[in-house]
Amino acid sequence: MPGGDGPTLESQAWQPVPGAPGVAVYPFIRKIDVVSSNSYLIRMPDAIIVIDPGGLPEQAGMIADLIDDLPCDHKLPVITFLTHAHVDHFLGMQSVPFFADATRSITIVHDTGATALAGQDIRLTQAAVLGQKMESLQVGLRLFCRQEPACFGTLIRSPLPGGTNVAIRYGAWSFGDGAHIDRGEILFGSGSRIEVYHTPGHSPDSICIRVGRLLFIGDLLFAANPGIAGLAGWNQQALIRSLDGVLALLDRDDIDLVCPGHGRVITAKTAQSILTGARGEARGLGGIKELNSERAAKTAVFAEECMEQVNELFSIMAGRLWYVSYVLECLGESAVAAHADSLIRGDVIDELLDAFREFSIEHHANNHVSIHLALKAGQVIARLERAFEKDRLARIIDSTIVLRAARLLSAYISMLRGLPLPAERGRCDLHQILEGVIIGCSVPSYSDDEVLSAADDDETFFPMLLARIGTRPLLEDVSFAFNDGNEHPAVLIDREHFADLVTYILEDLVGNGAGTVSIDMECTGDMVVVRITGSGMTARSPESKVRGFLLWLAGQAGGSLTVDDAGEFRQFRIEIARAT
Repeated sequence: MPGGDGPTLESQAWQPVPGAPGVAVYPFIRKIDVVSSNSYLIRMPDAIIVIDPGGLPEQAGMIADLIDDLPCDHKLPVITFLTHAHVDHFLGMQSVPFFADATRSITIVHDTGATALAGQDIRLTQAAVLGQKMESLQVGLRLFCRQEPACFGTLIRSPLPGGTNVAIRYGAWSFGDGAHIDRGEILFGSGSRIEVYHTPGHSPDSICIRVGRLLFIGDLLFAANPGIAGLAGWNQQALIRSLDGVLALLDRDDIDLVCPGHGRVITAKTAQSILTGARGEARGLGGIKELNSERAAKTAVFAEECMEQVNELFSIMAGRLWYVSYVLECLGESAVAAHADSLIRGDVIDELLDAFREFSIEHHANNHVSIHLALKAGQVIARLERAFEKDRLARIIDSTIVLRAARLLSAYISMLRGLPLPAERGRCDLHQILEGVIIGCSVPSYSDDEVLSAADDDETFFPMLLARIGTRPLLEDVSFAFNDGNEHPAVLIDREHFADLVTYILEDLVGNGAGTVSIDMECTGDMVVVRITGSGMTARSPESKVRGFLLWLAGQAGGSLTVDDAGEFRQFRIEIARAT
């Protein structure tokens, strides 16, 4: 989401609009959420402009009160523009009589959005996925209405409340090699003007609005973000064209600030960087599934299951890295210890995970809709990915832990986006995979002798020392047995997911006090059964979130999983199809 950098606009204060003499803007910048958008109030000589009154009645009510308190000699018409007809941008106005007063106020929306509002389209307005109820909203003026033969290329005069008239001229704004986006110019009698650009992609009715050297951009900045891309009405190719057009518009260097629907006002330069990144993201999003209520609910369940495992993995990584730093400090290697500390931002990670945990508790206590939790997890995971140095960290502590964490974060983002989760099932030697996991959980990265033999070569010694300190074999204090039945069956599985599944199960057993662990493999007809058993358990059965995650992972691997608990005994049974 956007942040500030350099000149910007102050929230809840009147200030001049650059490039538009006699025009002032009052931004209402909210903390980012999916409940309500930012709002912008603009005072012009001929009219009062509201851009996106927001999703909350109190926000829309505050805007109405501000307008009533303006020291005007006469009542100016109030024009409410919606950058697009999503409920977080307009729902609040339906509870405020001011906006329904046709003698004073008019709402202007793109033609497609106007149809959705009039028809109470809960899918296109996102009322369904956000769990909101909406009433029919009649729009006073439809933009880019191609049903009117004189719409494009002709000056159209439209009346506003109070007898004021505006002239509207539509056309195409061309850029690049014959590319264009539809453009409209709204002209007022005083000489003031507003430009509107049709920029579909986030929604079919999305528009950008230009006043002076300000560009109001709706949700275009993050239209390719996980959990935003794929909403009803989202269109990949339309979004790419719109991003191309707006980037070309910003290239002209006559826009100073970009005012988004969520987040702080940013400079045009920063907006160009974000939009360029969004365009790159959008190009990779072909064929994503629609983010509807059903998919949001499934994603929210996985979010909690996923975050439970993420919390465990990051706790292990942080603990091991702390131990590495402690040992290095004791050895007088403060510089190397500081370098190790820098590879994971523990304070940031703790803050993020605590914030998600608190959000989840509040979410369930208030029965919020699923999309809120799914999007919150997406925000947290995106920041977690930036909070640790995956490649360098994997050279110090157990690489399987680091890589599992990275894969899990990536899997959630893919699910939130509606992209197929990566799975490469193929013919594999099951015995070989199990043996590899067992060795990885039993043998340190380097033996003490290997570390000591490299003591004269600092470039080799320190990486080996760090890896030796930072890894602790999971099964080193456990009585372990692997009974393969002298079988080497070929199976159809995703090797990576299956290895992760076995490792997570072993961690569950050892972490809950199993003193004895065994893996037994048995071929039965067309199936192979792997039983992973722990005895001497000191903790209760796995949490439902842990079970749910392991069931999901087994499915990703290409098998099925059942769990049998009986006091101090716990057995995980994995069934996999044999390769023919």
